Amino acid sequence: MTAPSNSSVLSTRDVRRTILDNGLVVLTRESHRSPTVNSMIWYGVGSSDEVAGHTGSSHFLEHMLFKGTARYGKGIIDLVTMKNGGSNNAFTSYDFTAYYFSFASDRWETAIDIESDRMIHTIFDPAEFEAEKNVVIEELKSGLDQPWGKLMQELSRTAFEQHTYRNPVIGWLPDVEAATPSAMEAHYRKYYQPSNATLVLVGDFDTDHALDRVRSAFGQIPAGQSQPRQTLPEPQQNGERRVDVRWRSEVPRMAIAYHTPAIGHPDSYALQLLSVALAEGKASRFYQRLVEREASTTFMSAEYGESRDPTLFYVRGEGCGDGPPEAIEASVHDELSRIGTEGITEDELERAKHQIEAHFVFSLERTLDQAMLLGQIETLAELSYIDQYLSHVASVDTAAVADVCRKYLCESNRTVAWLLPEEDGR
Repeated sequence: MTAPSNSSVLSTRDVRRTILDNGLVVLTRESHRSPTVNSMIWYGVGSSDEVAGHTGSSHFLEHMLFKGTARYGKGIIDLVTMKNGGSNNAFTSYDFTAYYFSFASDRWETAIDIESDRMIHTIFDPAEFEAEKNVVIEELKSGLDQPWGKLMQELSRTAFEQHTYRNPVIGWLPDVEAATPSAMEAHYRKYYQPSNATLVLVGDFDTDHALDRVRSAFGQIPAGQSQPRQTLPEPQQNGERRVDVRWRSEVPRMAIAYHTPAIGHPDSYALQLLSVALAEGKASRFYQRLVEREASTTFMSAEYGESRDPTLFYVRGEGCGDGPPEAIEASVHDELSRIGTEGITEDELERAKHQIEAHFVFSLERTLDQAMLLGQIETLAELSYIDQYLSHVASVDTAAVADVCRKYLCESNRTVAWLLPEEDGR
């Protein structure tokens, strides 16, 4: 048995990985720092697994799992959670769907009862389905009524030609409007099964007892059939793409996307450091140039996140004043060209490394955050990624940052999207 840990620093040496006979992966990290237990269940299905005409199914299904089962009727899951002083929520991404509960350590087993029951007994009542469809549609429309929501949707659709990352997680409106209870249940039966799930427990429990409890709750559920992924690989981009979005906005907004590798690729660590050097804090390249010196933007960001398949590196900015949008974009391209040619300084690199290390360590102080990281990495890669992460970041030098900037953040690999005022001609 793995020795229990009281440390807030996450190491997979403290994590016990168990696979039940039906394929359910169970990750347990026993920690007695606080009298709480966080449980999460991760399903290896997200919007990237959806077929044409059924986009948004995974997100919609996330909503339906709170509508209840025969045992836990409508509203009962939230009521039981509240009565036991806990909290719960869920989220859907391109690559997974996850549900979590946080309870005091003397009542956490309630979460196991709920999760095992709704893994196989969720009800798709037509009336409740239609009512929840209206909720999802309003959520979708609300997102599109925000400037960044509309712009980023058009950017992804333009940057990806084939891969299903081009579809919004919440789905396209016509698909959501056409969704049916029978199609949703088929999606549920296909993906919500032990062999496609990971259960994570972190907190104040006895590991052997917890595993016995998990086996009792989940062990008799059929494994289900494995579901090989069928997403189309994205072809190499060989030229700049552009899209303009006209919207009721008084300021221009820019978003640029560059195709980049998936989680764990050797170049991914240098790309993460590059994103920090470009836009993290007031000492960053973009802030110093576009916000401070040129005063052409109110903010700049650079984002590169982990994903199961090759993804996008994003650069975003919001214009201010009367300066032309072209000047903002030209400054971004020029700064990236300079890094590709000259690199970043040793001081910039060390500052970026310290920022990544601090974020990694401080973001895992809560046991819920530890459960989230464990589930995410188990779903996307291998747990060893966690232990090796900071050493990989530390090994990156300035030359590697310059290399990835030249290789990925270049003209032939970029998609540029602008959100411009409706009355502005360009």
